[in-house]
Amino acid sequence: MVVTLQSAIAAELPFLRAQAQARMLSRATVRRAGGTTTVDGFEVPGWTDVHTDLPFRLGGTSGAGSTRTVRIGETEAQVAVRIGHFPAGTTGLADNDFIEITDGENAGGVYRIVEASGQDQATARRVPVVEEQRPEEWA
Repeated sequence: MVVTLQSAIAAELPFLRAQAQARMLSRATVRRAGGTTTVDGFEVPGWTDVHTDLPFRLGGTSGAGSTRTVRIGETEAQVAVRIGHFPAGTTGLADNDFIEITDGENAGGVYRIVEASGQDQATARRVPVVEEQRPEEWA
């Protein structure tokens, strides 16, 4: 029987994904803006939970794309882009979804997904994220 590099990697991928997920010691909720809700008689922007209690790891910046230019009014600023790690099988993520870290070293942190594009044959679902202010309407 001939074992190719491709088949060897494919055979190891489930083990490697389990190892990557074992490093995700934090938990997160992913929310998407949409619609409105009523709080204390006032209509405020609504949010939908896309995922709750999802394993998560907040990574540092990586490589040349570790900053992003944002424009606020007439002013541009550089913001740090970090990497959010989810289990490899995580689906349903979209650009501009918000991540709230609910448990772990960075509990209470809120980040926005910059680009939710997936990849194949990866050990984790990695997405670039930027830190955000916690939306006032979140209870």
